Amino acid sequence: MLRTSMTVLLCALATTALPASSSARSWHSDDTAALVGGLLLGGIAASAASHDHVHQNQYIPPPPPYPPRSAPFSPARDVICYPRQGACFNPDGDFLPTWTNRLF
Repeated sequence: MLRTSMTVLLCALATTALPASSSARSWHSDDTAALVGGLLLGGIAASAASHDHVHQNQYIPPPPPYPPRSAPFSPARDVICYPRQGACFNPDGDFLPTWTNRLF
């Protein structure tokens, strides 16, 4: 994108270069048309030269699936840890931060 904008800027500077003071003349509508045409052609050329596009017909395989999580386990008596949640609880359902930090 930066390359394209720099190309457009360079084209704009090249097309708007002012003539030398010895050959100075007034500005006409033909000059405006030439300027707009030059900028338009420069923009088209810059976008055509850009290689930032992705082919729409190109096959991109999906990412691999995540590995399955293991089943709940009990590292000690009255402690149940759930790997999917990444947390440990007692049989009453109270959160156990000490066991959670130790294992996860």
